Amino acid sequence: MPENIDLPLFLAAFGILAALAGLAGAITTLLVKDRAKHRKRLERVSKRRFGGRLEVDDMRLTLARVEEGSGPLERLTMLLARVIPLLDTDRLQASLTRAGLKLTTGGFVLWSCVIALVPVLPAFFIFDLPLMGLVPVSLVFGMIAMNAFVAFRGDVMSNRFLKQLPDALDTIIRGIRSGLPVIECIASAGEEGITPLGPHFRSVTERVQLGEPLESALWRVARVVGKPEVDFFAVTISIQMETGGSLSEALGNLAELLRRREHMKLKIKAISSEAKASALIIGFLPFGMLGLLLGVSPDYVMPLFTDTRGRIMLAVGFTSIAMGGYIMWRMTQFEI
Repeated sequence: MPENIDLPLFLAAFGILAALAGLAGAITTLLVKDRAKHRKRLERVSKRRFGGRLEVDDMRLTLARVEEGSGPLERLTMLLARVIPLLDTDRLQASLTRAGLKLTTGGFVLWSCVIALVPVLPAFFIFDLPLMGLVPVSLVFGMIAMNAFVAFRGDVMSNRFLKQLPDALDTIIRGIRSGLPVIECIASAGEEGITPLGPHFRSVTERVQLGEPLESALWRVARVVGKPEVDFFAVTISIQMETGGSLSEALGNLAELLRRREHMKLKIKAISSEAKASALIIGFLPFGMLGLLLGVSPDYVMPLFTDTRGRIMLAVGFTSIAMGGYIMWRMTQFEI
């Protein structure tokens, strides 16, 4: 290390970081409070809805996995599994399936190691930090980043599925009104659909041809996609098969609801575009100014990288920028 750390300055920086983290946590809690209530309500409804239809293996496909035990060790393992996905390989495979990635657990670890090199190289060569201490921290960072990417891609694929679902429902409705069985209508929609809806509907058709009940095959898709609209689609067909009723009318109402929700999302995106642009500009300004000063007067900026106090200031600045960007991003996310 170049020199000893100034203790008062370090304590002050630590206090600022703690205050910023507390403020960010409070704001984030307020932002996600309503969404958490909504998800808990859906989870309660889904627990009552299963009713023995799904087997244990199918239950593991759900990303909001129900706790299988109440012991402290099991709760600790499930908590750590959100940070280290390898502790829950079933959840990891479900996430990869939802994201449409043909990756094994070994591939996930390999990409995590590649991502782990991003913080290791600058920390070792620029900040002269010990390599042995950086390796475990960077590996955890790599797994968290890779897991976040898989979750993000899963959300993208699920939203893309919902955009394609109204047109597929129209195809199913036309087939039902013409007198075709439901499974043939789903097969026709799967042949016309593209990724990700097409493969999911084709998998339903293949499972039914192999002898699996239609409602069970639909619940598999619903658990992978993880959206309430797909759950309602499975519920509608299940109820119609048990009690009868106008399936085409129910599916038509669902298609209209999906189109209205998509229209509302576009309105929200247009309204929040100004806030997103402001967040991007404000977040880019510090890095742009740092690059400009490095090009104009590098001797003026280099103490930030060579002096311990400058490194602490950089850490505080990067942390505050990251928390601010996250808060502004959460403020532009709406639950419809």
